[in-house]
Amino acid sequence: MTDKKRRGLDLALCLGAALFYLLNVHVLRGSVGGAPGWFLACYANDVVAGLAICAWLDLLLSLGRLPPVASWRAAVPFLLLCGLVWEVLAPLWKPEAVGDPWDLLAYQAGGLVWLTVRRVKI
Repeated sequence: MTDKKRRGLDLALCLGAALFYLLNVHVLRGSVGGAPGWFLACYANDVVAGLAICAWLDLLLSLGRLPPVASWRAAVPFLLLCGLVWEVLAPLWKPEAVGDPWDLLAYQAGGLVWLTVRRVKI
């Protein structure tokens, strides 16, 4: 995949994640019931965040002409670190923040989706 295509894919994934987040917050999770509604309310944004975080990191790396994050060996520790900051450290200084250990798994799932999309598009 050329750098231009790689950046285009990463940018499209970041924009798609932002649009999904807005749609989920303002429409979906209030109108969908049952298990899908629960997933949309609790974990869907975290899964999409994992995808967006990896795409954003890859976009930044490509702008710096650095090699991409192309394997789970790089994505998993990076997302784990991000998740620990948001789920463990953030609640320490932001009282309304809630730490959910299952969110760590949701971030990882999003990263695996990103790796899959990236591989399919190569």
